[in-house]
Amino acid sequence: MKKGLLILSVCLLSVGAEAQGLRVLQQNVPQEVPFAKPFTAQIILSHPQGESVRLDEKSLSPDFSLTDAQLHPIAADTTQADLTLFPFVLQKSTFTASFALATEPGITTQVSFPITVTPVKLFNDKELREIRPPQRLFDWALLLCILLAIFAIICLIIFWVRRAKRDAVASLRTVVDNRPPHIIALSQIDALVDSGLWENKQYKLFYITLTDILRTYLQRAFGLDVSADTSAELLRHMKTVAPLAPLTQTVRAFLTSGDLVKFAKMIPSEQTRNQDVNLLRELITQTAPKPPQEKPGEVKS
Repeated sequence: MKKGLLILSVCLLSVGAEAQGLRVLQQNVPQEVPFAKPFTAQIILSHPQGESVRLDEKSLSPDFSLTDAQLHPIAADTTQADLTLFPFVLQKSTFTASFALATEPGITTQVSFPITVTPVKLFNDKELREIRPPQRLFDWALLLCILLAIFAIICLIIFWVRRAKRDAVASLRTVVDNRPPHIIALSQIDALVDSGLWENKQYKLFYITLTDILRTYLQRAFGLDVSADTSAELLRHMKTVAPLAPLTQTVRAFLTSGDLVKFAKMIPSEQTRNQDVNLLRELITQTAPKPPQEKPGEVKS
């Protein structure tokens, strides 16, 4: 009696193990496909209820490339796999792939099926004639010459534009006359504002010229050679001149604003530009020599 129960238990366990496994129920695969043309293989798998199945892409046959894999359940214990494959061999080959349970990777099953890959059919008609006109090969040498000519023209235009700008700035810097230094400096400021540099967004060149007007004025009016000085050195030289010493803080703000544009590439607003221009005008006006005052009762000759 005990021996019979033992045999029955073993049978039930083996049936349960098989029911919980992963096996192929059906596979719909073409036996012959053309070379380098995708085809679809359909595989239906049985598995334990509630489980999901995954494809082990590393197990794929190297003669075929997998371009798409769609696995979707069609019942609680059945999953359908639609594989889109791309053949790369001209011969009879065997496609293999392995499937496994998602929660129990150790339970797997392998699918394999033979496929004959045939050559692509070509249209071969002896009566076929070429009706297209003969095509002329592209002349790469001509294209290269055209590109070089365009590049040379662009470089020439850039050269002339930069030269014109340098001449415009030089004309502002080389104005020489016998007027008083403050009159010359104020006229240079007016010429700079009307030069179009600001409108052409040449902010750095605008502030370089504006700062040079200050340096030239200090040299002409007070004999300070600050043409090569840094901003800090210029301020130290100003402190040695009595009329300029009280204005060092004002000049410091002016130079700082210019340095931000020239070296930090800051784009100033029009309000900032007007403030700096007016600051320089005021500095020149305050340090210009005052006209002699007439004494009471003095009559001009």
